[in-house]
Amino acid sequence: MARAAINITGTGEKFDFVSLGGTEVTCSRKDVGVYCVTGTRGMVPFPPIDQGWGYGLHPSENSAEVNISFEDDLLTVTVTKDGEPYDLKVMTALHILVPDLPRQEELPPPALDPVVAAQTQIAHLRAEADYAIAPLQDAVDIDEGTEAELATLKAWKKYRVALNRVPEQDGYPLAIDWPAAP
Repeated sequence: MARAAINITGTGEKFDFVSLGGTEVTCSRKDVGVYCVTGTRGMVPFPPIDQGWGYGLHPSENSAEVNISFEDDLLTVTVTKDGEPYDLKVMTALHILVPDLPRQEELPPPALDPVVAAQTQIAHLRAEADYAIAPLQDAVDIDEGTEAELATLKAWKKYRVALNRVPEQDGYPLAIDWPAAP
């Protein structure tokens, strides 16, 4: 079995997508805390609820609750926090096990350029940081940032600076000490 994953941002956009099956997956935000995903049946039929889509939340949103349902080819992700509809501030990662593709002739894996792989990962992590920073910076810019928001903003900015300095590390790109996200 392999894992398929769809990362959905709080605005309902598909951030990243990995699958062995279909690729015509679309995402949208229907309402506060309600995200709709189409095209997953091309990936894998939705199994019984106890074997269905799982999810992961960004650590800053781990107190949110997620409910996932599938009806008429529409995967609906509903997020609540303290019993109220809640728009994600970062993203959720949906995941499901899918059957492996039929065995093909064994080919060696393509050689990945370590610089390209490292730059891709930096860009991915940077996008997550930028997404977390934007609303915090907005609050600070209009003089409505709380002390907690200021501290969180500073931590995210330090993380983003550390990401920008990854290429300066000894051993880059073969040995990278990745900074930890706040």
